[in-house]
Amino acid sequence: MRPGTQSSACTARGLPHACTDSARRFAVVNTIDQLLQVVRSDMDRVEAMLFTAITSEVGMLQDICTHILRSGGKRLRPLMLLLSAKFCGYQGTDHIPLACVLEYIHTATLLHDDVIDHAEVRRGTSSAHILWGNQATILAGDFFLSRAFALAVSAQNMKILEVIAHTSICLTEAETYQVSKTNDPLTTEEDYFFIVRNKTASLIAAASRIGAILGGASPEAEQALERYGLNVGIAFQIMDDVLDYASNEQELGKTICKDIQEGSITLPFIAALRACPPADREAMIALLQAPAYQQDDLARIARLVEEHGGTAYAREQAHAYVRAAIAELEVFPQTPQRQWLIDCARYVAERTF
Repeated sequence: MRPGTQSSACTARGLPHACTDSARRFAVVNTIDQLLQVVRSDMDRVEAMLFTAITSEVGMLQDICTHILRSGGKRLRPLMLLLSAKFCGYQGTDHIPLACVLEYIHTATLLHDDVIDHAEVRRGTSSAHILWGNQATILAGDFFLSRAFALAVSAQNMKILEVIAHTSICLTEAETYQVSKTNDPLTTEEDYFFIVRNKTASLIAAASRIGAILGGASPEAEQALERYGLNVGIAFQIMDDVLDYASNEQELGKTICKDIQEGSITLPFIAALRACPPADREAMIALLQAPAYQQDDLARIARLVEEHGGTAYAREQAHAYVRAAIAELEVFPQTPQRQWLIDCARYVAERTF
């Protein structure tokens, strides 16, 4: 059963309804910066290992890997693992390579996705396949996966290996299912959530669960943190899809209305298509299935999605999943460490980039 809805993220953080975009942006950046400071030393070690563990004697392979890693990213998956491990009292060192494992898997999916989707921009710079071609980019993605599993073995924890293996299966199935739904106006909300749950959210759930396993959490605590991560991951992807229609291209670091151009049907479009009158529905489907897009076409799609409540509905769903994530933490004592996880969930629903 899908979580219920909630009013604006501003209200959730105790800000007035009339808060400005700049005030909201400040609150989000402040929160994520504070979270990164909590694990700054560990995150610096993760960042260093991301580069040192991916070295290759093959020059082209090394260039592609360095290019995608230097393009940045939120490092949300490593952050979630580090916060979860710290929350559960972990004192060892395996959390560093395992955080790299999750970022490598995520990076591999980005490289493969950009080839599948013909995406020209990734994180504000040219996609790898634009610079090196499809074949080399696919192989670089495979290399990231290979390095990920080599690092995962170093932890010598069969339970964690099982989590990573299962998550990798979910990712591949979800990506394939998404391809099967390309440009399909009959894509349902259930289809969308199957893809989101098994693609984006499964890896974030794995991050919070692995942190719990490392910390020796009870089975109940481990499951609660996994559900927390799953709900955060779903909310994160919903907001990503909202921002595709409603964000600033320079701020987001990729093309606006990119999903529609790639034939990807996301929640804002699904909700708007369901709510709009027949004439606008026909127009939206025609635009979706057009062989090529002009800037005016994309602007019209974005306007129709906004006018018929698509982005508003999706935002409400994202807020609801954040509430569900926070509810999973109620079984734990009220501590500063628990508040870190709450703030991480709130950041997901409030972000503008």
